[in-house]
Amino acid sequence: MEAFHAPNDKSEEKVLNAIEDVQNEPQETEEHDSKRFKLCTPDIKAVVNIKFSVSDVKSNYRDATLLPKWKAFQTVIFLERDDGLYDSSKIAAFDFDGCLANTDVKRVGENAWSLMHSSIPDKLQSLYNDGYKLVIFTNESNIERWKNKRQVAVDSKIGRLNNFIEKVKVPVQVYIACGVGSKSGKADKKEDDPFRKPKPGMWHLMEQHFNSGIAIDMDQSFYVGDAAGRESDHSDADIKFAEAIGLKFYVPEEYFA
Repeated sequence: MEAFHAPNDKSEEKVLNAIEDVQNEPQETEEHDSKRFKLCTPDIKAVVNIKFSVSDVKSNYRDATLLPKWKAFQTVIFLERDDGLYDSSKIAAFDFDGCLANTDVKRVGENAWSLMHSSIPDKLQSLYNDGYKLVIFTNESNIERWKNKRQVAVDSKIGRLNNFIEKVKVPVQVYIACGVGSKSGKADKKEDDPFRKPKPGMWHLMEQHFNSGIAIDMDQSFYVGDAAGRESDHSDADIKFAEAIGLKFYVPEEYFA
């Protein structure tokens, strides 16, 4: 399977229409932000050295309580050690919304999702059997935006991920970037969260502190995501994330075909 490459000729950017969510709060599913331009092009090539201490790990994200096994570090919520998960030099990384799970910005709740492709459980099981560690890297700025209903946003996102893992019956490591990116789609050091895709902070957190010091084989590792900068895509955050790390990149419809 050949890795996906972004098209060279991109049309002029169109701004997505704002969608009023059921919570009457700013709504976003993954990288889909109605106030952001489609293409995200910040300078994200530099390696991020993450200063990490167990004392910085919390059982809540701001004023929201996290479910068991979930923790927070700065603006990241993570499921660091799912039962049966083993660290590996081979990383199979995936986006969540629009890649593994079909979700809708108008619906919230732990059951408001379905599998994007019927082949996903078998594909993930095969990777796990081949010695890959499965990792999900997902943006969810609603957790930061919904200041008055943050617990709802946290429970909805974590609930969907828990139910997905139960559905596919494969251990998965998960990182959720809760921070907000620049509204213009351009680099803004004061606004951009270092862990939010397309920036590679979540990857470096995993690589430096949650892989038992095992060096990652970049030739065998890869990332799958739906935000590839195509005409119909809401952004190019996924392919830019892969490029910043140096990973092979696939879109879900080709990888799970």
